[in-house]
Amino acid sequence: MKTSALPYWLAFAAAVGALYAGFTLYRHEQQRQALIAAEQEISLPPLTDFELTKSDGTPFRSAEMKGKVWVTTFFFSTCPGSCKRLNQNIKYLTSLDEVADADWVSISVDPETDTLPVLAAKAKELNADPERWFFCRGEFDDVRRIAHDYLHVGGVSLKGHNDFAVIIDKQGEIAGMFNAVSTQESKKGLEIIKRELAKEYVPPKESEATPPATDEKQHKEVAAAN
Repeated sequence: MKTSALPYWLAFAAAVGALYAGFTLYRHEQQRQALIAAEQEISLPPLTDFELTKSDGTPFRSAEMKGKVWVTTFFFSTCPGSCKRLNQNIKYLTSLDEVADADWVSISVDPETDTLPVLAAKAKELNADPERWFFCRGEFDDVRRIAHDYLHVGGVSLKGHNDFAVIIDKQGEIAGMFNAVSTQESKKGLEIIKRELAKEYVPPKESEATPPATDEKQHKEVAAAN
């Protein structure tokens, strides 16, 4: 009985060993890809502004949001996790009169699936105000840089994200973050948004124009006349 069972145990042990080896190779490959991505990001210049495409096909440009308060989150349409609660919570926040002047930007972390028609359908499903709540997409590498480099929120991968909402003030600076699926955290975020909306926008000072160079001939003529 014991002897006849031995081949099965040996086969089981071999299968377990093969699975472990495969998993180890997978982990090493994932780590290698992460290192390659990190090296590529390090070699890129700092991201100061970005552009995505809204569900209606028009561009969303961060540079054009100066003077406004806006809130950004990440999601994807086929998310089996927290995205539904996240977007429902944003829907509620957008309905509040006290923050009616704030804009909301939902960025897809699955641009291959989330085409413009898919995003438009999602916006319609949530009855999103097209003037205030934008569903955007872009190349995934760009989206990841926006999350890590511009918004400093991190946690973004292909079909992966955290639930933080990033609040951008009228000057284009990060004013705060909050967990957008938490009722308590959203209340804190709401207070930050209200505070930033109450502030005045101060346009950046234009650099003083350089005075025109004096014409050398004219300078000599003036000197001679004197």
